[in-house]
Order: sequence, then C-alpha cells, then structure tokens
Amino acid sequence: MNELSNVCPVCGEGGLQPQVGKNPVEYKGVNKEINLHYSVCDACGSEQSAAVQLRQNKRAMVAFKKQVDGLLSGAEVRVLRQQLGLSQAEAAQVFGGGPVAFSKYESDDVAQSEAMDKLLCLADEVPVAFELLLRRAGIEHTGTGADWQEVAGWSFVPDPAPTNQRTQLRIVSSSAPMADETPRWSDAA
Repeated sequence: MNELSNVCPVCGEGGLQPQVGKNPVEYKGVNKEINLHYSVCDACGSEQSAAVQLRQNKRAMVAFKKQVDGLLSGAEVRVLRQQLGLSQAEAAQVFGGGPVAFSKYESDDVAQSEAMDKLLCLADEVPVAFELLLRRAGIEHTGTGADWQEVAGWSFVPDPAPTNQRTQLRIVSSSAPMADETPRWSDAA
C-alpha cells in the first residue's frame, strides 16, 4: 500500500479509510485487547495496513509484552534516561545495547532485556553504581564530585593506593568496618 496515496491498491478505485479496532491478544497467559490500526477501502471493502499502521500495531504489542514481563515501558525508559542526564547515544555508551538501542526501547520498537532493565533501575537507585558506569564509559559526570557516596548504609571509598592501573574501591559498612582492607570493586580509570 502506498503511504502517500489514499487510493486502494487492490481495486484501484476506492479510498482507504483509517480504522482502529480492538484486537484480543494473549501473552504468557495474560489476555488484553489492544488497538489495531488498519484501513478499509470504501469501494471494495478490503482491509489492509500501511507500514506506519503496522509499526503502531507492533509497538502496542511490544508495550503489552513489556508490561506483562514487568519491564519499564518505553516512556519510563525515556524519563529515567533524561533524569540521569544522558542523551540516547550516551545511554548506549554507558549501558550497552548498540548505538540506536535507546531509541528503540523508548519507542517500544524493541523490548529491553531483563538484565538491561535491572541495570537501568540500579543506576537510577544507586548513584555510585551509575558513577562507576559513567567512568567505565569515559563520560564525565556533572554531579557533586564527592570522593565517596553512601548508599543504603555502605560507603564506597576510593582506595588511595590502587595496586594496578584501575581505580580500586573499598566497600565499608557504616555499622561495622570490614575485617580487611581488600578492594572489593573496581572501575576503569
């Protein structure tokens, strides 16, 4: 079907009228009706979908699957990325997934993996984890510039004398110091 023409490609005479109907779908035992976009010829009655309508239908199904799987919606991924102060390209550098991954996640063209979803939530909920991901990606942070951060009772302190080229961090409990001073987590220089 030609996107620019409203003439039915089946009969060549009628005009295509856009329609939205309810389509019952099932995924992992969950049933729902989602909007189905298509066109109907006013002369021959044929039903057909243009590429833009097929894209809308696919996005609605991907969004439904994300909801059932307990993943962030496309809109939630966009808001989270913006709250972290990252462009889509920077988010791909920091979290992975490829150069256009975040465009696809945010538009519901593709569902992010469960691992990606968890990593995004972790970066949002644990600022020091986000800081480490930024450093590993080589992206300058515009935050406070503090030498340590405390998260849920734990402090992540840069080791003043790392044993190799990588920055070492010591994890220190705020309630009881660790028995040894062995670095527990490292990030790229």
